[in-house]
Amino acid sequence: MKYTEDETKFSGKYAHSVFQTIQMATAPYKMQFIFYFVIGFVGRALLLSNTNIIGKWADSLINHRAGNGTFFVLLLLVSGIGFLFYMIFRIGVSRLGTHAASGLYDATTYRVSRLPMTFFDTTPVGRIITRFSSDYGAIFRMAGGPLGEFFSIVFDLFLFCFLILLASPLYAPVIALSFCINFFVYKINKNKIRGGRRDHSVARSPAVAHFAETVQGAKIIRIYGKSFSFVNMFLNKFDSYIVQKNKMNMTSNFFSLQMSFVNVTLLFVTALFGLLLSEKGYVSLGSVGVAFTFMSMASATVQMFFEWVTVLEDAMTGTERISEYLGKKMEPGVTAFGYVEKVQNKTLWAAYKLKNAEIRLMDVCVRYNENLPRALNNVSFVVGAGEKVGIIGKTGSGKTSLLQALFHLYPFEQGTVSIAGREAWLDTTLPRKPYEIHLNEFRRAIALISQDPVLFAGTLRENLTTDETVTDGHIFSVIKEFGFQSSFLMQENALKMAVQEKGNNLSVGEKQLVCLLRCLLQNAPVVLMDEATSNIDPHSEEMLSAATQKILKDKTQITIAHRLSTIEHCDRILWLSDGKVMAMDKPSVVLPEFLKSDR
Repeated sequence: MKYTEDETKFSGKYAHSVFQTIQMATAPYKMQFIFYFVIGFVGRALLLSNTNIIGKWADSLINHRAGNGTFFVLLLLVSGIGFLFYMIFRIGVSRLGTHAASGLYDATTYRVSRLPMTFFDTTPVGRIITRFSSDYGAIFRMAGGPLGEFFSIVFDLFLFCFLILLASPLYAPVIALSFCINFFVYKINKNKIRGGRRDHSVARSPAVAHFAETVQGAKIIRIYGKSFSFVNMFLNKFDSYIVQKNKMNMTSNFFSLQMSFVNVTLLFVTALFGLLLSEKGYVSLGSVGVAFTFMSMASATVQMFFEWVTVLEDAMTGTERISEYLGKKMEPGVTAFGYVEKVQNKTLWAAYKLKNAEIRLMDVCVRYNENLPRALNNVSFVVGAGEKVGIIGKTGSGKTSLLQALFHLYPFEQGTVSIAGREAWLDTTLPRKPYEIHLNEFRRAIALISQDPVLFAGTLRENLTTDETVTDGHIFSVIKEFGFQSSFLMQENALKMAVQEKGNNLSVGEKQLVCLLRCLLQNAPVVLMDEATSNIDPHSEEMLSAATQKILKDKTQITIAHRLSTIEHCDRILWLSDGKVMAMDKPSVVLPEFLKSDR
Protein backbone atom coordinates (compact mmCIF):
# COMPACT_ATOMS: atom_id res chain seq x y z
CA MET A 1 0.00 0.00 0.00
CA LYS A 2 1.10 3.56 -0.58
CA TYR A 3 -0.11 7.00 0.43
CA THR A 4 -2.47 8.76 -1.91
CA GLU A 5 -0.23 11.14 -3.80
CA ASP A 6 -2.45 14.20 -4.04
CA GLU A 7 -5.29 15.78 -2.12
CA THR A 8 -8.68 15.38 -3.77
CA LYS A 9 -9.43 18.32 -6.07
CA PHE A 10 -13.00 19.30 -6.87
CA SER A 11 -14.12 21.29 -9.89
CA GLY A 12 -17.31 22.49 -11.55
CA LYS A 13 -20.62 22.61 -9.75
CA TYR A 14 -21.03 21.35 -6.21
CA ALA A 15 -21.93 17.68 -6.15
CA HIS A 16 -25.40 16.58 -5.12
CA SER A 17 -23.81 14.98 -2.05
CA VAL A 18 -23.01 18.47 -0.69
CA PHE A 19 -26.69 19.37 -0.55
CA GLN A 20 -27.51 15.93 0.86
CA THR A 21 -25.01 16.59 3.65
CA ILE A 22 -26.60 19.95 4.44
CA GLN A 23 -30.04 18.33 4.41
CA MET A 24 -28.82 15.56 6.75
CA ALA A 25 -27.34 18.07 9.20
CA THR A 26 -30.40 20.33 9.29
CA ALA A 27 -33.10 17.62 9.12
CA PRO A 28 -33.58 17.32 12.92
CA TYR A 29 -34.25 21.07 13.12
CA LYS A 30 -36.28 21.53 9.93
CA MET A 31 -39.51 22.80 11.52
CA GLN A 32 -37.62 25.01 13.97
CA PHE A 33 -35.67 26.59 11.10
CA ILE A 34 -38.90 27.30 9.24
CA PHE A 35 -40.42 28.90 12.33
CA TYR A 36 -37.43 31.16 12.91
CA PHE A 37 -37.21 32.10 9.22
CA VAL A 38 -40.86 33.19 9.25
CA ILE A 39 -40.32 35.17 12.47
CA GLY A 40 -37.17 36.74 11.02
CA PHE A 41 -38.82 37.70 7.75
CA VAL A 42 -41.75 39.31 9.53
CA GLY A 43 -39.37 41.13 11.89
CA ARG A 44 -37.26 42.54 9.06
CA ALA A 45 -40.41 43.51 7.15
CA LEU A 46 -41.71 45.45 10.13
CA LEU A 47 -38.38 47.20 10.70
CA LEU A 48 -37.94 48.17 7.05
CA SER A 49 -41.55 49.31 6.69
CA ASN A 50 -40.64 52.18 9.01
CA THR A 51 -39.31 53.99 5.96
CA ASN A 52 -42.68 53.68 4.21
CA ILE A 53 -44.45 54.93 7.33
CA ILE A 54 -42.09 57.90 7.49
CA GLY A 55 -42.70 58.55 3.77
CA LYS A 56 -46.48 58.58 4.31
CA TRP A 57 -45.96 60.80 7.34
CA ALA A 58 -43.91 63.21 5.19
CA ASP A 59 -46.64 63.32 2.52
CA SER A 60 -49.20 63.96 5.27
CA LEU A 61 -47.19 66.91 6.61
CA ILE A 62 -46.73 68.35 3.11
CA ASN A 63 -50.48 68.12 2.48
CA HIS A 64 -51.21 69.52 5.99
CA ARG A 65 -53.19 66.49 7.05
CA ALA A 66 -53.74 65.53 10.68
CA GLY A 67 -52.65 62.29 12.35
CA ASN A 68 -49.09 62.95 13.54
CA GLY A 69 -49.79 61.13 16.80
CA THR A 70 -51.13 58.11 14.95
CA PHE A 71 -48.00 57.88 12.77
CA PHE A 72 -45.78 58.16 15.85
CA VAL A 73 -47.59 55.39 17.76
CA LEU A 74 -47.63 53.18 14.65
CA LEU A 75 -43.91 53.77 14.11
CA LEU A 76 -43.11 52.93 17.74
CA LEU A 77 -45.27 49.77 17.73
CA VAL A 78 -43.94 48.46 14.43
CA SER A 79 -40.33 49.11 15.48
CA GLY A 80 -40.75 47.35 18.84
CA ILE A 81 -42.40 44.23 17.44
CA GLY A 82 -39.97 44.11 14.50
CA PHE A 83 -36.92 44.34 16.77
CA LEU A 84 -38.28 41.61 19.09
CA PHE A 85 -39.01 39.23 16.19
CA TYR A 86 -35.63 39.92 14.60
CA MET A 87 -33.73 39.17 17.82
CA ILE A 88 -35.66 35.91 18.26
CA PHE A 89 -34.70 34.99 14.70
CA ARG A 90 -31.00 35.80 15.07
CA ILE A 91 -30.60 33.94 18.37
CA GLY A 92 -32.67 30.95 17.24
CA VAL A 93 -31.00 30.48 13.86
CA SER A 94 -27.54 30.92 15.38
CA ARG A 95 -28.30 28.24 17.98
CA LEU A 96 -29.78 25.79 15.47
CA GLY A 97 -26.95 26.36 13.00
CA THR A 98 -24.40 25.58 15.69
CA HIS A 99 -26.25 22.38 16.65
CA ALA A 100 -26.51 21.32 12.99
CA ALA A 101 -22.77 21.91 12.43
CA SER A 102 -21.94 19.98 15.62
CA GLY A 103 -24.14 17.11 14.45
CA LEU A 104 -22.28 17.10 11.13
CA TYR A 105 -18.96 16.93 13.00
CA ASP A 106 -20.20 14.01 15.12
CA ALA A 107 -21.46 12.15 12.05
CA THR A 108 -18.16 12.67 10.23
CA THR A 109 -16.15 11.58 13.28
CA TYR A 110 -18.27 8.45 13.60
CA ARG A 111 -17.93 7.46 9.95
CA VAL A 112 -14.22 8.24 9.69
CA SER A 113 -13.52 6.22 12.86
CA ARG A 114 -15.21 3.27 11.16
CA LEU A 115 -13.60 3.52 7.73
CA PRO A 116 -11.54 0.52 6.58
CA MET A 117 -7.97 0.39 7.87
CA THR A 118 -6.71 0.85 4.29
CA PHE A 119 -7.97 4.44 4.48
CA PHE A 120 -5.70 5.19 7.44
CA ASP A 121 -2.81 3.26 5.85
CA THR A 122 -2.95 5.40 2.69
CA THR A 123 -4.04 8.82 4.02
CA PRO A 124 -1.58 11.11 5.85
CA VAL A 125 -2.75 12.05 9.35
CA GLY A 126 -2.30 15.74 8.58
CA ARG A 127 -4.74 15.49 5.69
CA ILE A 128 -7.41 14.06 7.98
CA ILE A 129 -6.66 16.74 10.57
CA THR A 130 -7.16 19.43 7.90
CA ARG A 131 -10.66 18.15 7.18
CA PHE A 132 -11.57 18.22 10.86
CA SER A 133 -9.98 21.60 11.57
CA SER A 134 -9.81 24.04 8.68
CA ASP A 135 -12.57 22.61 6.49
CA TYR A 136 -14.96 22.03 9.36
CA GLY A 137 -13.96 25.43 10.78
CA ALA A 138 -15.21 27.11 7.59
CA ILE A 139 -18.56 25.35 8.06
CA PHE A 140 -18.82 26.18 11.75
CA ARG A 141 -17.99 29.86 11.21
CA MET A 142 -20.85 30.15 8.74
CA ALA A 143 -23.28 28.01 10.74
CA GLY A 144 -23.54 30.24 13.82
CA GLY A 145 -24.21 33.99 13.84
CA PRO A 146 -23.17 34.52 10.20
CA LEU A 147 -25.98 32.22 9.05
CA GLY A 148 -28.54 34.55 10.61
CA GLU A 149 -26.72 37.54 9.11
CA PHE A 150 -26.76 36.00 5.64
CA PHE A 151 -30.48 35.26 5.72
CA SER A 152 -31.14 38.73 7.11
CA ILE A 153 -29.50 40.13 3.98
CA VAL A 154 -31.61 37.82 1.80
CA PHE A 155 -34.77 39.02 3.59
CA ASP A 156 -33.67 42.65 3.18
CA LEU A 157 -33.08 42.33 -0.55
CA PHE A 158 -36.49 40.80 -1.11
CA LEU A 159 -38.17 43.37 1.12
CA PHE A 160 -36.31 46.27 -0.49
CA CYS A 161 -37.76 45.30 -3.84
CA PHE A 162 -41.24 44.81 -2.39
CA LEU A 163 -41.25 48.11 -0.45
CA ILE A 164 -39.87 50.10 -3.39
CA LEU A 165 -42.61 48.69 -5.60
CA LEU A 166 -45.12 49.40 -2.84
CA ALA A 167 -44.05 53.07 -2.96
CA SER A 168 -44.49 53.03 -6.74
CA PRO A 169 -44.55 50.17 -9.30
CA LEU A 170 -42.79 52.49 -11.73
CA TYR A 171 -39.44 51.67 -10.12
CA ALA A 172 -39.64 48.07 -11.43
CA PRO A 173 -37.24 48.69 -14.38
CA VAL A 174 -34.55 50.01 -12.03
CA ILE A 175 -34.91 46.98 -9.74
CA ALA A 176 -34.73 44.58 -12.70
CA LEU A 177 -31.66 46.36 -14.08
CA SER A 178 -29.94 46.28 -10.70
CA PHE A 179 -30.59 42.56 -10.26
CA CYS A 180 -29.39 41.65 -13.77
CA ILE A 181 -26.14 43.63 -13.61
CA ASN A 182 -25.20 42.41 -10.11
CA PHE A 183 -25.94 38.81 -11.04
CA PHE A 184 -23.91 39.15 -14.22
CA VAL A 185 -20.89 40.46 -12.27
CA TYR A 186 -21.18 37.57 -9.82
CA LYS A 187 -21.59 35.07 -12.66
CA ILE A 188 -18.38 36.08 -14.42
CA ASN A 189 -16.45 35.91 -11.09
CA LYS A 190 -18.10 32.82 -9.58
CA ASN A 191 -15.79 30.17 -11.02
CA LYS A 192 -12.65 32.12 -10.06
CA ILE A 193 -13.95 32.62 -6.51
CA ARG A 194 -15.04 29.00 -6.11
CA GLY A 195 -11.89 27.62 -7.71
CA GLY A 196 -9.71 29.90 -5.59
CA ARG A 197 -11.31 28.69 -2.36
CA ARG A 198 -11.03 25.07 -3.44
CA ASP A 199 -7.34 25.52 -4.32
CA HIS A 200 -6.84 27.34 -1.02
CA SER A 201 -8.27 24.37 0.91
CA VAL A 202 -6.11 21.93 -1.05
CA ALA A 203 -2.95 24.04 -0.57
CA ARG A 204 -3.40 24.02 3.21
CA SER A 205 -3.28 20.22 3.53
CA PRO A 206 0.40 19.50 2.60
CA ALA A 207 1.75 21.96 5.19
CA VAL A 208 -0.48 20.54 7.95
CA ALA A 209 0.35 16.95 6.94
CA HIS A 210 4.08 17.66 6.96
CA PHE A 211 3.86 19.38 10.34
CA ALA A 212 1.95 16.43 11.84
CA GLU A 213 4.57 13.98 10.56
CA THR A 214 7.36 16.20 11.89
CA VAL A 215 5.83 16.26 15.38
CA GLN A 216 5.41 12.48 15.35
CA GLY A 217 9.03 11.95 14.34
CA ALA A 218 10.58 14.80 16.34
CA LYS A 219 13.01 12.55 18.24
CA ILE A 220 14.40 10.86 15.14
CA ILE A 221 14.68 14.19 13.30
CA ARG A 222 16.78 15.63 16.12
CA ILE A 223 18.91 12.50 16.51
CA TYR A 224 19.88 12.62 12.82
CA GLY A 225 20.29 16.41 12.87
CA LYS A 226 17.68 17.02 10.18
CA SER A 227 15.71 19.78 11.92
CA PHE A 228 16.86 22.42 9.45
CA SER A 229 15.82 20.29 6.46
CA PHE A 230 12.37 19.62 7.89
CA VAL A 231 11.85 23.30 8.73
CA ASN A 232 12.77 24.24 5.14
CA MET A 233 10.37 21.65 3.74
CA PHE A 234 7.58 23.04 5.93
CA LEU A 235 8.35 26.63 4.89
CA ASN A 236 8.25 25.68 1.21
CA LYS A 237 4.89 24.02 1.61
CA PHE A 238 3.61 26.90 3.74
CA ASP A 239 4.82 29.45 1.17
CA SER A 240 2.75 27.64 -1.47
CA TYR A 241 -0.26 27.93 0.81
CA ILE A 242 0.35 31.67 1.36
CA VAL A 243 0.67 32.24 -2.40
CA GLN A 244 -2.67 30.52 -2.95
CA LYS A 245 -4.26 32.46 -0.09
CA ASN A 246 -3.08 35.76 -1.59
CA LYS A 247 -4.52 34.75 -4.97
CA MET A 248 -7.85 34.01 -3.31
CA ASN A 249 -7.83 37.36 -1.50
CA MET A 250 -6.99 39.24 -4.70
CA THR A 251 -9.89 37.55 -6.50
CA SER A 252 -12.30 38.44 -3.67
CA ASN A 253 -11.07 42.04 -3.47
CA PHE A 254 -11.35 42.55 -7.23
CA PHE A 255 -14.87 41.15 -7.13
CA SER A 256 -15.76 43.51 -4.27
CA LEU A 257 -14.35 46.46 -6.25
CA GLN A 258 -16.50 45.58 -9.26
CA MET A 259 -19.59 45.35 -7.06
CA SER A 260 -18.87 48.75 -5.51
CA PHE A 261 -18.56 50.42 -8.91
CA VAL A 262 -21.76 48.80 -10.21
CA ASN A 263 -23.84 49.75 -7.17
CA VAL A 264 -22.65 53.37 -7.08
CA THR A 265 -23.61 53.66 -10.74
CA LEU A 266 -27.02 52.11 -10.13
CA LEU A 267 -27.66 54.47 -7.21
CA PHE A 268 -26.97 57.45 -9.49
CA VAL A 269 -29.37 56.04 -12.11
CA THR A 270 -32.06 55.57 -9.45
CA ALA A 271 -31.77 59.19 -8.31
CA LEU A 272 -32.08 60.53 -11.88
CA PHE A 273 -35.02 58.23 -12.65
CA GLY A 274 -36.82 59.23 -9.44
CA LEU A 275 -36.42 62.93 -10.12
CA LEU A 276 -37.68 62.45 -13.67
CA LEU A 277 -40.80 60.62 -12.46
CA SER A 278 -41.38 63.28 -9.78
CA GLU A 279 -41.16 66.13 -12.30
CA LYS A 280 -43.68 64.38 -14.55
CA GLY A 281 -46.02 63.98 -11.56
CA TYR A 282 -46.04 60.19 -11.70
CA VAL A 283 -44.80 59.76 -8.11
CA SER A 284 -44.92 61.81 -4.94
CA LEU A 285 -41.89 63.34 -3.31
CA GLY A 286 -42.30 60.97 -0.33
CA SER A 287 -42.18 57.91 -2.61
CA VAL A 288 -39.02 59.27 -4.25
CA GLY A 289 -37.46 59.53 -0.81
CA VAL A 290 -38.55 55.96 0.01
CA ALA A 291 -37.19 54.59 -3.27
CA PHE A 292 -33.87 56.41 -3.00
CA THR A 293 -33.47 55.36 0.65
CA PHE A 294 -34.11 51.72 -0.13
CA MET A 295 -31.95 51.76 -3.27
CA SER A 296 -29.05 53.29 -1.33
CA MET A 297 -29.54 50.62 1.34
CA ALA A 298 -29.91 47.96 -1.35
CA SER A 299 -26.66 49.03 -3.03
CA ALA A 300 -24.67 48.37 0.14
CA THR A 301 -26.73 45.26 0.95
CA VAL A 302 -26.29 43.75 -2.52
CA GLN A 303 -22.54 44.15 -2.26
CA MET A 304 -22.63 42.69 1.24
CA PHE A 305 -24.80 39.83 -0.02
CA PHE A 306 -22.34 38.76 -2.68
CA GLU A 307 -19.43 39.13 -0.29
CA TRP A 308 -21.30 36.83 2.09
CA VAL A 309 -21.85 34.49 -0.84
CA THR A 310 -18.07 34.14 -1.12
CA VAL A 311 -17.95 33.22 2.58
CA LEU A 312 -20.79 30.80 1.94
CA GLU A 313 -18.72 29.35 -0.92
CA ASP A 314 -15.95 28.75 1.64
CA ALA A 315 -18.39 26.86 3.86
CA MET A 316 -19.72 24.95 0.85
CA THR A 317 -16.17 24.00 -0.08
CA GLY A 318 -15.63 22.72 3.46
CA THR A 319 -18.90 20.78 3.24
CA GLU A 320 -17.80 19.36 -0.10
CA ARG A 321 -14.59 18.05 1.43
CA ILE A 322 -16.34 16.74 4.54
CA SER A 323 -18.96 15.07 2.30
CA GLU A 324 -16.21 13.10 0.61
CA TYR A 325 -15.45 11.39 3.93
CA LEU A 326 -19.15 10.95 4.71
CA GLY A 327 -19.58 9.22 1.35
CA LYS A 328 -16.84 6.65 1.88
CA LYS A 329 -17.90 3.11 2.69
CA MET A 330 -17.41 2.04 6.28
CA GLU A 331 -15.74 -1.26 7.09
CA PRO A 332 -17.93 -4.33 6.57
CA GLY A 333 -19.94 -5.37 9.61
CA VAL A 334 -19.89 -1.99 11.33
CA THR A 335 -22.88 -1.41 13.59
CA ALA A 336 -24.41 1.38 15.63
CA PHE A 337 -22.08 3.47 17.76
CA GLY A 338 -21.30 1.80 21.08
CA TYR A 339 -23.38 -1.28 20.21
CA VAL A 340 -23.01 -4.12 22.72
CA GLU A 341 -24.97 -7.31 22.20
CA LYS A 342 -26.80 -8.32 25.37
CA VAL A 343 -27.99 -11.67 26.68
CA GLN A 344 -30.15 -11.32 29.80
CA ASN A 345 -28.61 -7.88 30.54
CA LYS A 346 -25.05 -9.22 30.25
CA THR A 347 -22.59 -8.76 27.42
CA LEU A 348 -22.46 -11.73 25.08
CA TRP A 349 -19.20 -13.30 26.23
CA ALA A 350 -19.86 -12.57 29.91
CA ALA A 351 -23.23 -14.33 29.55
CA TYR A 352 -21.54 -17.44 28.15
CA LYS A 353 -19.04 -17.40 31.06
CA LEU A 354 -16.32 -18.69 28.75
CA LYS A 355 -12.85 -18.84 30.28
CA ASN A 356 -11.47 -19.78 26.89
CA ALA A 357 -12.67 -20.49 23.36
CA GLU A 358 -11.72 -22.42 20.25
CA ILE A 359 -10.42 -20.40 17.28
CA ARG A 360 -10.84 -21.79 13.79
CA LEU A 361 -9.45 -20.28 10.56
CA MET A 362 -10.53 -21.83 7.26
CA ASP A 363 -8.85 -20.93 3.93
CA VAL A 364 -8.24 -17.30 4.92
CA CYS A 365 -6.80 -15.13 2.13
CA VAL A 366 -5.94 -11.44 2.66
CA ARG A 367 -4.58 -9.01 0.10
CA TYR A 368 -3.95 -5.36 1.08
CA ASN A 369 -4.07 -4.09 -2.47
CA GLU A 370 -5.08 -5.64 -5.76
CA ASN A 371 -1.58 -4.95 -7.11
CA LEU A 372 0.14 -6.70 -4.18
CA PRO A 373 0.61 -10.43 -3.52
CA ARG A 374 -1.49 -12.08 -0.84
CA ALA A 375 -0.36 -11.35 2.71
CA LEU A 376 -2.17 -14.53 3.83
CA ASN A 377 -2.69 -17.37 1.38
CA ASN A 378 -5.20 -20.12 2.26
CA VAL A 379 -4.32 -20.11 5.95
CA SER A 380 -6.18 -22.80 7.89
CA PHE A 381 -5.65 -24.02 11.46
CA VAL A 382 -7.50 -24.64 14.71
CA VAL A 383 -6.51 -23.49 18.19
CA GLY A 384 -8.28 -25.51 20.85
CA ALA A 385 -10.05 -23.92 23.80
CA GLY A 386 -7.43 -23.14 26.44
CA GLU A 387 -4.53 -24.02 24.13
CA LYS A 388 -1.39 -21.89 23.92
CA VAL A 389 -0.03 -21.40 20.42
CA GLY A 390 3.07 -19.49 19.37
CA ILE A 391 3.45 -18.02 15.89
CA ILE A 392 6.86 -17.73 14.26
CA GLY A 393 8.15 -16.60 10.90
CA LYS A 394 10.63 -14.28 9.26
CA THR A 395 9.92 -10.63 8.59
CA GLY A 396 7.14 -10.41 6.00
CA SER A 397 5.95 -13.95 6.65
CA GLY A 398 2.43 -12.82 7.59
CA LYS A 399 2.50 -12.76 11.41
CA THR A 400 1.10 -9.22 11.72
CA SER A 401 -1.38 -9.91 8.91
CA LEU A 402 -2.66 -12.91 10.83
CA LEU A 403 -3.13 -10.76 13.94
CA GLN A 404 -5.12 -8.25 11.91
CA ALA A 405 -7.16 -11.00 10.27
CA LEU A 406 -8.29 -12.29 13.67
CA PHE A 407 -9.82 -8.85 14.34
CA HIS A 408 -11.19 -8.52 10.79
CA LEU A 409 -9.26 -5.27 10.34
CA TYR A 410 -8.92 -5.96 6.61
CA PRO A 411 -11.40 -7.67 4.28
CA PHE A 412 -10.82 -11.29 3.31
CA GLU A 413 -10.63 -12.37 -0.29
CA GLN A 414 -12.00 -15.64 1.00
CA GLY A 415 -12.18 -17.72 4.16
CA THR A 416 -13.69 -17.46 7.63
CA VAL A 417 -12.61 -17.00 11.24
CA SER A 418 -14.73 -18.30 14.10
CA ILE A 419 -14.44 -18.03 17.87
CA ALA A 420 -16.35 -20.58 19.94
CA GLY A 421 -18.27 -21.44 16.77
CA ARG A 422 -19.29 -17.80 16.20
CA GLU A 423 -18.41 -15.74 13.11
CA ALA A 424 -18.59 -11.99 12.61
CA TRP A 425 -21.71 -10.70 10.83
CA LEU A 426 -19.99 -8.79 8.02
CA ASP A 427 -22.66 -8.48 5.33
CA THR A 428 -25.24 -6.49 7.27
CA THR A 429 -27.42 -6.19 4.16
CA LEU A 430 -28.37 -9.85 4.69
CA PRO A 431 -30.24 -11.32 7.68
CA ARG A 432 -27.95 -12.44 10.48
CA LYS A 433 -27.40 -16.18 10.63
CA PRO A 434 -27.73 -18.01 13.97
CA TYR A 435 -23.98 -18.47 14.35
CA GLU A 436 -23.12 -14.86 13.43
CA ILE A 437 -22.55 -12.07 15.97
CA HIS A 438 -21.98 -8.33 15.59
CA LEU A 439 -18.44 -7.34 14.65
CA ASN A 440 -18.08 -5.27 17.82
CA GLU A 441 -18.85 -8.33 19.95
CA PHE A 442 -16.63 -10.60 17.87
CA ARG A 443 -13.68 -8.32 18.57
CA ARG A 444 -14.52 -8.18 22.27
CA ALA A 445 -13.74 -11.93 22.43
CA ILE A 446 -10.04 -11.15 21.93
CA ALA A 447 -7.87 -9.15 24.32
CA LEU A 448 -4.67 -7.75 22.82
CA ILE A 449 -1.37 -7.08 24.58
CA SER A 450 0.78 -5.46 21.92
CA GLN A 451 4.51 -4.97 21.51
CA ASP A 452 4.03 -1.20 21.66
CA PRO A 453 1.59 -0.43 24.49
CA VAL A 454 -1.01 2.10 23.40
CA LEU A 455 -2.25 4.60 25.98
CA PHE A 456 -4.33 7.75 25.54
CA ALA A 457 -4.49 11.13 27.22
CA GLY A 458 -6.95 10.85 30.10
CA THR A 459 -7.15 9.28 33.52
CA LEU A 460 -5.63 5.93 34.36
CA ARG A 461 -9.12 4.51 34.85
CA GLU A 462 -10.16 5.59 31.35
CA ASN A 463 -7.12 3.78 29.98
CA LEU A 464 -8.04 0.62 31.87
CA THR A 465 -11.74 0.45 31.02
CA THR A 466 -14.52 2.62 29.64
CA ASP A 467 -17.17 0.29 31.06
CA GLU A 468 -18.91 2.33 33.76
CA THR A 469 -20.32 -0.84 35.33
CA VAL A 470 -16.79 -1.85 36.36
CA THR A 471 -16.33 -0.35 39.85
CA ASP A 472 -13.09 0.99 41.30
CA GLY A 473 -13.35 -1.73 43.95
CA HIS A 474 -13.36 -4.42 41.29
CA ILE A 475 -10.30 -2.92 39.60
CA PHE A 476 -8.35 -2.90 42.86
CA SER A 477 -9.46 -6.45 43.66
CA VAL A 478 -8.04 -7.62 40.31
CA ILE A 479 -4.79 -5.75 41.04
CA LYS A 480 -4.45 -7.49 44.41
CA GLU A 481 -5.54 -10.90 43.11
CA PHE A 482 -2.71 -11.04 40.61
CA GLY A 483 0.05 -9.66 42.82
CA PHE A 484 0.43 -6.10 41.61
CA GLN A 485 0.24 -4.56 45.11
CA SER A 486 3.78 -3.17 44.90
CA SER A 487 3.14 -1.36 41.63
CA PHE A 488 2.19 2.27 41.10
CA LEU A 489 -1.38 1.04 40.49
CA MET A 490 -1.95 0.82 44.24
CA GLN A 491 -0.96 4.40 45.00
CA GLU A 492 -3.56 6.74 46.53
CA ASN A 493 -5.95 8.07 43.89
CA ALA A 494 -4.06 6.07 41.27
CA LEU A 495 -7.13 5.64 39.07
CA LYS A 496 -7.53 9.44 38.88
CA MET A 497 -3.92 9.93 37.83
CA ALA A 498 -3.57 11.86 34.58
CA VAL A 499 -1.97 9.82 31.80
CA GLN A 500 -0.27 11.94 29.17
CA GLU A 501 -0.60 11.41 25.44
CA LYS A 502 0.94 8.04 24.47
CA GLY A 503 1.57 7.47 28.19
CA ASN A 504 4.68 9.65 28.11
CA ASN A 505 4.68 10.04 31.92
CA LEU A 506 4.95 6.26 32.46
CA SER A 507 7.85 3.89 31.93
CA VAL A 508 7.62 1.17 29.29
CA GLY A 509 7.15 -1.43 32.00
CA GLU A 510 4.35 0.58 33.63
CA LYS A 511 2.65 0.95 30.26
CA GLN A 512 2.75 -2.82 29.72
CA LEU A 513 1.39 -3.34 33.23
CA VAL A 514 -1.54 -1.06 32.42
CA CYS A 515 -2.17 -2.97 29.17
CA LEU A 516 -2.03 -6.30 30.99
CA LEU A 517 -4.53 -5.07 33.58
CA ARG A 518 -6.73 -3.74 30.77
CA CYS A 519 -6.65 -7.24 29.28
CA LEU A 520 -7.65 -8.81 32.61
CA LEU A 521 -10.56 -6.40 33.10
CA GLN A 522 -11.84 -7.21 29.61
CA ASN A 523 -11.93 -10.87 30.69
CA ALA A 524 -12.01 -12.10 27.09
CA PRO A 525 -11.77 -15.85 26.40
CA VAL A 526 -8.90 -15.31 23.91
CA VAL A 527 -5.68 -13.38 24.55
CA LEU A 528 -3.44 -12.31 21.71
CA MET A 529 0.11 -11.25 22.61
CA ASP A 530 2.34 -9.54 20.09
CA GLU A 531 5.71 -9.97 21.85
CA ALA A 532 4.48 -7.88 24.74
CA THR A 533 7.75 -7.98 26.70
CA SER A 534 10.28 -7.32 23.93
CA ASN A 535 10.78 -3.61 24.69
CA ILE A 536 11.27 -3.73 28.46
CA ASP A 537 14.19 -4.50 30.77
CA PRO A 538 14.95 -8.13 31.77
CA HIS A 539 13.59 -7.74 35.34
CA SER A 540 10.28 -6.29 34.15
CA GLU A 541 10.15 -8.88 31.38
CA GLU A 542 10.59 -11.73 33.87
CA MET A 543 7.92 -10.29 36.19
CA LEU A 544 5.40 -9.71 33.41
CA SER A 545 6.08 -13.07 31.73
CA ALA A 546 5.53 -14.89 35.01
CA ALA A 547 2.42 -12.87 35.73
CA THR A 548 1.11 -13.53 32.23
CA GLN A 549 1.58 -17.28 32.52
CA LYS A 550 -0.12 -17.30 35.92
CA ILE A 551 -2.94 -14.90 35.21
CA LEU A 552 -3.82 -16.10 31.73
CA LYS A 553 -3.22 -19.82 32.25
CA ASP A 554 -6.86 -20.72 31.56
CA LYS A 555 -7.21 -18.49 28.50
CA THR A 556 -6.75 -19.42 24.88
CA GLN A 557 -3.44 -17.76 24.04
CA ILE A 558 -1.84 -16.84 20.74
CA THR A 559 1.65 -15.36 21.01
CA ILE A 560 3.37 -13.76 18.03
CA ALA A 561 7.06 -14.33 18.68
CA HIS A 562 10.06 -12.23 17.73
CA ARG A 563 12.25 -14.17 20.20
CA LEU A 564 11.88 -17.94 20.31
CA SER A 565 12.46 -18.06 24.07
CA THR A 566 9.05 -16.47 24.67
CA ILE A 567 7.13 -19.36 23.07
CA GLU A 568 8.99 -22.41 24.33
CA HIS A 569 6.21 -23.00 26.90
CA CYS A 570 3.49 -23.10 24.22
CA ASP A 571 1.52 -26.26 23.46
CA ARG A 572 2.07 -25.90 19.72
CA ILE A 573 3.97 -23.65 17.27
CA LEU A 574 2.54 -22.28 14.02
CA TRP A 575 5.22 -21.54 11.40
CA LEU A 576 4.33 -19.00 8.71
CA SER A 577 6.27 -18.24 5.53
CA ASP A 578 5.12 -15.97 2.67
CA GLY A 579 1.62 -15.95 4.10
CA LYS A 580 1.33 -19.74 4.18
CA VAL A 581 1.30 -22.30 7.00
CA MET A 582 4.52 -24.30 6.80
CA ALA A 583 3.95 -26.40 9.92
CA MET A 584 1.93 -26.54 13.14
CA ASP A 585 3.11 -28.93 15.82
CA LYS A 586 4.86 -29.18 19.18
CA PRO A 587 7.79 -26.79 19.81
CA SER A 588 10.24 -29.71 19.82
CA VAL A 589 9.16 -30.56 16.26
CA VAL A 590 8.71 -27.13 14.64
CA LEU A 591 11.52 -25.04 16.18
CA PRO A 592 14.43 -27.22 14.95
CA GLU A 593 13.01 -27.19 11.41
CA PHE A 594 12.51 -23.42 11.56
CA LEU A 595 16.09 -22.84 12.79
CA LYS A 596 17.43 -25.16 10.09
CA SER A 597 15.61 -23.14 7.38
CA ASP A 598 17.05 -19.90 8.76
CA ARG A 599 20.66 -20.98 8.15
